[in-house]
Amino acid sequence: MVASESLIGKVLVGRYRIETLRSEGTASAQVFDAEDLRHARKVAVRLMTVKSLIDLDAGIADESSALDAFKASMQQLFALNHPTLVCIDDWGDLSIDGLRHAFNVTQHFGQGTLREYLDRGRRLSPSQALVVGLDTCRALHHAHQNGYVHGDVRPANLIFGDDARVRLTGLGTKRSVVVENMSIEQARYTSPEVGQGVTPNTQSDVYSLAITLIEAITGEVPFAGDSIAVTLANRVDKLLPVSADMGPIAAPIERAGRPIANERGSALEFGRALAQIADKMPQPQPIDTVVSKRFEDVITRPHPIVVAADKRDSQVIEDLSKIKETVADEKIVESPKVRRRLTRLWILVAVAAVAVVSVIVFQSLTKVSHLIPNLNGLAEAQARNDIATFNWNLIIRAERTNTVEFGYVIRTEPATGVNLKEGDSLVIFVSDGPPLGVLVDVVGLSREAAVEKIMGQGLLVSASDDSSETIAVGNVISWSVAKQPSLLAGDEVLQGTLIDIVISNGPALRAVPLIVGMSLADATATTSELGLVLAVTPDSFSSDVAIGLIAAQSPPPSEKLPRGGSVAYSISLGPDLVVMPNIVGINFIDAEKRLVAAGFVVGEVTGRKTYRMKSASVNGTAINNGDMVPRGSAINMVFP
Repeated sequence: MVASESLIGKVLVGRYRIETLRSEGTASAQVFDAEDLRHARKVAVRLMTVKSLIDLDAGIADESSALDAFKASMQQLFALNHPTLVCIDDWGDLSIDGLRHAFNVTQHFGQGTLREYLDRGRRLSPSQALVVGLDTCRALHHAHQNGYVHGDVRPANLIFGDDARVRLTGLGTKRSVVVENMSIEQARYTSPEVGQGVTPNTQSDVYSLAITLIEAITGEVPFAGDSIAVTLANRVDKLLPVSADMGPIAAPIERAGRPIANERGSALEFGRALAQIADKMPQPQPIDTVVSKRFEDVITRPHPIVVAADKRDSQVIEDLSKIKETVADEKIVESPKVRRRLTRLWILVAVAAVAVVSVIVFQSLTKVSHLIPNLNGLAEAQARNDIATFNWNLIIRAERTNTVEFGYVIRTEPATGVNLKEGDSLVIFVSDGPPLGVLVDVVGLSREAAVEKIMGQGLLVSASDDSSETIAVGNVISWSVAKQPSLLAGDEVLQGTLIDIVISNGPALRAVPLIVGMSLADATATTSELGLVLAVTPDSFSSDVAIGLIAAQSPPPSEKLPRGGSVAYSISLGPDLVVMPNIVGINFIDAEKRLVAAGFVVGEVTGRKTYRMKSASVNGTAINNGDMVPRGSAINMVFP
């Protein structure tokens, strides 16, 4: 891995200038604070060696395959947008000092992680932990719905934004933690089943979050030991030590941290349980994150103006009853002098009010106007700077478009060239990237109609054929997003996303079963189960099948038929027996003529054929003239 100090100040791929090292993730990955020069904003850049992405267990055996898998994963994560997740903005690869690296770029959250917060000896109140738990449950539920398991939920992967709310980071950017490659830090939050070799799953994410919340409240990690093995062994079959001092939040955490995975519930259920107890807990105080706000932000923050109360002299009341008597006995008489003073006062108030109104009207009529410059195509930050001195009320609205790059101005309302008074509103429409396509359900539609609806959303289509027992030929059996099969109709994806549709080519062909030797009832049940029907043909003789069973079928077994196809059958009449002609006692020539005429064939012949036949047999069994013998049998003959 390249030394982090040598990267400070360098610009990656002509866009991201490295500023400071945020954290040493692993020996092969580092996270930097950087500036996106294109959009003039702070971002976080995670840099890793391509070699570190090789995963033999996943079948990724070389750097080329690892890089392809990394880019495919980033493409999927790019569409996984959620307010409680640290989302992927960009990714790529580059060579640094001859070593191939991959990188991804995420939003910048500069208020530190929950790990840093706890390492400074701070703790969350149960109410604050509830807010952290709710936000993390929302993030996990969204990830789980889209087929992702985080596999490494812990305080170091919960990062605070400027609003003091946490976002879950690390999703999809590293391998899930397994015993063979986990650190002692990761082991402290690992579920019992993962410690026993089970692949991380949605329930193990929930367990890790429960451990994290306990530490955030108490400062202690349950079952933590001096080594990975001890830590993992300590929590097998153990309930989390949740104290009632935590208040109502104790019950949801206890369930989420149970040692049996299927008793924990999902992230959605954990979040709902937290939400249900929210009204039973004190109002949470804002979390004072570890990174202090800038002095400029604090000193320029507006504060409400409070008018001072009138100063009045105070006096000690010694006898309240005497004052009441005096007030009760006193009669108030208004003199003409006082009346004149009041009249003058009201006149002065009226004149002052008219003056104030006149000033306001005058100022509104004489407000300074400025010509709206052409902001179209500028980065949002640059557009703001260009009009910062005009004292307009700015309203920023996001809009998706194919024609303007993300973060750049599309248009303004009022438009360029219009005079706008100070204090009036200027709406700036900023590109939020390419438009999103809405996934539509096309099951049951014809191929043409389905393609038209999908492409109407700006999406791409890939079609394949398959058999279906219920969907008509040419109609859609199923559809899915090629790289995010868990998405449903109504979800949004980037335009250009590939949608796989499967078209019905009708019911599958059936392999004809073997029904020879079956009873008619059994044969009917067997063919009906396959969607085939039986067709009767005349009964036939069979030397191999007993009378009353099926003697023959057509087509033969294993041949393919469509649903509803026919299998012809005939019922066995048993062997076809004929009378053995008189051949014993005559010569071979005459015996041969009689056998052929009766439907037999000549078998093995021994002795001198010119003499009279001594005996005959079939398959070793002696037969005599006049016996009933199966037609077509081979007759063996013995001569002297």
